[in-house]
Amino acid sequence: MRISDAQWIPSTQHQTWEALTTCSVLRECIPGCVQVECRSPTEYAFTVRAKVAGLGADYEGEVLLSDVNAPHGCTLVFEGKGAAAGLAIGTAQVNLTPKDEGTRLSYTVAAMAGGKLGEIGEATLMKAAEKIVEKFFASFIDYMSRQPRVAPPPPPPEPESRGLRNSPWSWAAVMAVVLVFVGYHAFFT
Repeated sequence: MRISDAQWIPSTQHQTWEALTTCSVLRECIPGCVQVECRSPTEYAFTVRAKVAGLGADYEGEVLLSDVNAPHGCTLVFEGKGAAAGLAIGTAQVNLTPKDEGTRLSYTVAAMAGGKLGEIGEATLMKAAEKIVEKFFASFIDYMSRQPRVAPPPPPPEPESRGLRNSPWSWAAVMAVVLVFVGYHAFFT
């Protein structure tokens, strides 16, 4: 199963990134979310209650972020298991870019299902997944539209250049060597 789409988020790129990586925001916006735990800046555990084609279950799983390029995007690897329903695994590529005084969030999800979920059929799973994604973005966009806009943080300072040209002590050392050399030749030769 593969889903690709893009959404316009009414907030700045850095605010959108920050919200997407904040557990309390995810808990509020993920449909059927029971719990989200931030184990590290790149690892999340979750419990979601979902019903797909009449098959309701609690799914427990993990999401791992890799190739993180904050606030521009990342790759997500996810796995969810429901005791009676089976499992879902997959990856998602998420990209954020500034657009029209907001943020364009594009994503591509590739997922597979096993167990009873896998038996339902891809067309039914696609419809269910699209509904979940649609509900998430409706809630997330609503949440972000209520947030005040904050200017992006300043860029990190440029690293200080190294070398003779930028160090007064380096020039003093060079001048001392030159004076010793000139003094030696002036007095001892």
